[in-house]
Amino acid sequence: MCVEKTPWELVIDFHGHTCPGIAVGYRVAQLAQREMGIRPTPDSELLVKAFTQSCAVDAMQVLNKATLGRRALMIEETQQHLYQFHFTGTHELHQIRIAQEVLEHLAAFNIEGLSPREKQNKILEEVQFVLSIEESAFCHYELIPGELKKRGH
Repeated sequence: MCVEKTPWELVIDFHGHTCPGIAVGYRVAQLAQREMGIRPTPDSELLVKAFTQSCAVDAMQVLNKATLGRRALMIEETQQHLYQFHFTGTHELHQIRIAQEVLEHLAAFNIEGLSPREKQNKILEEVQFVLSIEESAFCHYELIPGELKKRGH
């Protein structure tokens, strides 16, 4: 019997473990999908730009099909949890910035000195925090003029 994996399970499999970072990427990737809707034309491509290299980008590779190998995922390291999504052929960017309060909460996350079970529980607690916090408290979304350009092969 073959059981299809959920999007969350696919992200965990790709990333290799569960952590708050992939939960952030999962929320961002889903929000972008919802706000962008369907592909405007069959030949348009989704491009994603992340302004920090974190676990979150793995969720975007899986859920948004924007991979580093195809150059559809670009990373410009500024250590900001800011993500831009763009369908080629359009002139708008969907920009998502993680709220400072969420980042401060996650920065305080510490599992040092905990038993394996305590570590696992703390990780799951932080993942649940990210996945359940009200969207307006999680991030700021805006639609802005602009485009992303895929870098040459």
